[in-house]
Amino acid sequence: MLHSFRPFFFLFFLSFFVVALNACSSTPTRHLVSDVAMISAGNTSREEVIKLMGDPDSKRMVDADTEEWVYYEERAATLGGTPLFDGVFDPDGYEMVLITFSGDVVKTCHYRGHDDDEFDWQDDYSWQEIKK
Repeated sequence: MLHSFRPFFFLFFLSFFVVALNACSSTPTRHLVSDVAMISAGNTSREEVIKLMGDPDSKRMVDADTEEWVYYEERAATLGGTPLFDGVFDPDGYEMVLITFSGDVVKTCHYRGHDDDEFDWQDDYSWQEIKK
């Protein structure tokens, strides 16, 4: 009887192994916080920013000499990166970097992060209730 289950166990573990390997081979993750820490306003060039952070998610010209680049990344939920659950859970928040160039040099660099539960503390206080 044990011999009849061997093909089943073999296929089960082979399938598990393939799924586990697939979970490890995702797209490269940008770490916006650590990348932004390497950018220095007034010193870092446009080419250095591209080497550090890659191509921006969006660009816009503010005026003739000033350009803004935006890097945007959603924070995946806990099981958001797994193959079986990807897309099932909403993201936990987002990170955004706004880099302003004056000519070919970084003028300003700002990091912003937002968690979905960031303002949940407001629900814990009675001052929001309207008393009549």
